[in-house]
Amino acid sequence: MDVFRFSASAFAALLIAACGGGGSSNAGGAGGAGASGGHGGAGAGPITPPAGDRNVVTYAGHTKAEVFSAVIALSDGSILVGGSAEDLAWVPEGVPREELSAGNIHSSATGKIAFLMQIGKDLTTIQRVAHFPAGTVRDVRRIRTTNLPGQPTGSIYISGSRDVSDPMQDGYYLAKLDGNFVDGEAISVAWTYDVEARPRKAAGYAGESAYETIQPWDVGSDGSVVYGRGSEYDFDWAAIEKLGPDGKPTTVEAWPAHWGASGEFRGLASQYPGGAAEHSAIVMKAGRAGSLRSTSAEDYTLVHDDGNGNTKQGKWPDDYYFSGPCLPSPGECAGGPGYTGYRTSDKPTQRVGGIVIDRKTGDLYFGYSTQSVLPGGNPDFEPAVVAMAKDGKLKWWSRLYQETDQNSTPDQYVDHVAIDDKTGALVVVGRSHGNNVINLWSGDEVAANPGATSFHNGFTGTNGNIHISWLGKLGLDDGKLAAASWVAEYADGMKGTGEPYADPNLDGWPSHNAAWPDLNTTRVSSLEVDAEGRVYLTASGRRTITTRSAYQKMLKKDEGSSTWNSFVRVFSPSLDTLVYSSLIVGTWDPATGAGGDNTSLLGVLPLDKGVIAVGKHEADEMTGMAKGNPIPTENVPAWGTKTPEGESAIFAHLLFESP
Repeated sequence: MDVFRFSASAFAALLIAACGGGGSSNAGGAGGAGASGGHGGAGAGPITPPAGDRNVVTYAGHTKAEVFSAVIALSDGSILVGGSAEDLAWVPEGVPREELSAGNIHSSATGKIAFLMQIGKDLTTIQRVAHFPAGTVRDVRRIRTTNLPGQPTGSIYISGSRDVSDPMQDGYYLAKLDGNFVDGEAISVAWTYDVEARPRKAAGYAGESAYETIQPWDVGSDGSVVYGRGSEYDFDWAAIEKLGPDGKPTTVEAWPAHWGASGEFRGLASQYPGGAAEHSAIVMKAGRAGSLRSTSAEDYTLVHDDGNGNTKQGKWPDDYYFSGPCLPSPGECAGGPGYTGYRTSDKPTQRVGGIVIDRKTGDLYFGYSTQSVLPGGNPDFEPAVVAMAKDGKLKWWSRLYQETDQNSTPDQYVDHVAIDDKTGALVVVGRSHGNNVINLWSGDEVAANPGATSFHNGFTGTNGNIHISWLGKLGLDDGKLAAASWVAEYADGMKGTGEPYADPNLDGWPSHNAAWPDLNTTRVSSLEVDAEGRVYLTASGRRTITTRSAYQKMLKKDEGSSTWNSFVRVFSPSLDTLVYSSLIVGTWDPATGAGGDNTSLLGVLPLDKGVIAVGKHEADEMTGMAKGNPIPTENVPAWGTKTPEGESAIFAHLLFESP
């Protein structure tokens, strides 16, 4: 049966019959996209489902270049979406529009308009559009607010990509809005700040810096912004720095390094010699003074709890790669290898995958990865998560796996972090390329919860040359592992699968924890947490497990071929099962898999008994036309359209009942 011949109504019928699915494999390497997660629902927390408790799945725009990249809920129930287009002719006439000043942003994204679009709480109308001048910045990629979850919307902060003629000057911008779309005042830009994110200088690399793609930053309740900048896995510079509420660089008392009129200083910012320190940084360049290394022999040899019932060495995570501490005096940093034989590569700058600030306390949490070298000389990448108090003092750090005398040979990264206020946890999305000897902690090996099991306990199958994701919850105060599950969908052939899950909501799918099933690349693209501690994400996979009430279901092995797909998923607070999982992808031919593999989901928003996911339908690189078949649409509003034309933005509001 060839779905190319189906009409729009047939798409809906096919959907009911469980013929969903497809997406993008996105099986790239170390510099793949990640993002910071939000703080309990990106500011406003869960809201009552809009649109009269109905699904709304639509395309937006019709000029071949629209994308929705970010989405948050405002406290009046409306939805704010950020994105990019070539023009705004598709926005209905009569919708108020406000042009934002580009300020001092250094960018010339020819042919692009970055915008913010406010959608009414019933999803039927666009209430307002604010946009940058055409040809300045590329997009609005991230949106964050200063308010605590569930409180009235505070100040709004955004970021997006900068494009200039010299790619070595590329990066992203940060901006504070003067106006929050709720209080009725005009929207303008209070300040802007250019963040440096240079492409790697390493020979043979092509593409923008991961820092420009990921844009790792967050804003605290006081309006201060902590952000990552630099060039990952390279010889150049990378750091975490801070802007004050006025948008200017500022200091953090106990961060490792500070600068002022007397140059660089390592100590407390208040002890800066020869005047006042002007700004501070956490240097994300392994081995350099001012980075995440111990500054005394006592701290270097410290053996302490690893957060899951075993031990680790070093007060700081980067002690792993060196034979001793990095003493305060310049030139006295011990070199590698470290105590297990690891050393850093010749490209010591590190990739920050996510940053989040606890709005209640001002404490900072971030995840990063380091390009390293195994004792035998083979390359590797190692992850770590770090927690710091508001004043910059170290609270804890986690390796995310057990340190032993054997090294963890899979490449491992941190892609996202978010805060779960309900359970008092930091939610971490990690990623592993390969499986051998030691991998990220298994869901059935949680010391704090003996005998527990998760939705997906561990790596299985015969294919190690894949990137699969991992989800964990660590205590905000102590870093102890509370729960873990892998996010790794089945390979198309589903070899090695066993008995189905007992949970009827999982729709008869074989359990990841039965037998030894083959997996395929699965990468998470966005992360949020709701007020109940449920974890929401968007991702891409192959034979993706979907739940009983999914809007668009994946075919099981005996029902036909799968295709690469983008999906939206909700985990239970304890990560032991799925609340909801649905594809959002072009309908494909069950015989061949053709017609799918054509969507990217870039943002997710928790709702009460629902979820919103946004992204794009991809365009064919050769023809510029929409790739494959349309996604099934439903209850398309007047501002939307049922079919894509080239690259078209996707907006999906999906309802579910918690099991």
